[in-house]
Amino acid sequence: MAEHLDSINHNKDVGINCENVGGANLFTEEQEALVVQSWSLMKKNAGEWGLKFFLKIFEIAPSAQKMFPFLRDSEVPLDQNPKLKPHAKSVFVMTCEAAVQLRKAGKVVIRDSSLKKLGATHFKYGVADEHFEVTKYALMETIKEAVGEMWSAEMKKAWSVAYDQLVAAIKTEMKPSS
Repeated sequence: MAEHLDSINHNKDVGINCENVGGANLFTEEQEALVVQSWSLMKKNAGEWGLKFFLKIFEIAPSAQKMFPFLRDSEVPLDQNPKLKPHAKSVFVMTCEAAVQLRKAGKVVIRDSSLKKLGATHFKYGVADEHFEVTKYALMETIKEAVGEMWSAEMKKAWSVAYDQLVAAIKTEMKPSS
């Protein structure tokens, strides 16, 4: 995998249709059920799963740490960094909640900021396609670990579709902030 990552902040009720973003299929009722079911298992420990998610990203792409100002000069081990866990939790929760509401809303909807801000942040830190791919792989591995025997090819596909929709929405806003 490439040496990179994705620096997601939080976002608000701004959306992009999930019906045909980049030729992506509509998020089905079955996919929604799998995402909702798995998120319900992970939600109560979102901080721990979020940290595991980010540690997987940094394991795959150690250079990704340089994309986070609060990690650049830190001497503290990653799993003990006081700023990483809250950031990781917010990113993990935002990603999962965006997936859970995708079918009902018919678009990516993110709370606590704006899609423009999220895109501008990714643009500012030079996030590229490889970063999104590393992040997707780390997300799938984290969810697989979290749900255990519930994991299936169908669940992986459901989360992949949802993640790809989120990335498409972020990419549409990846431009300098104005």
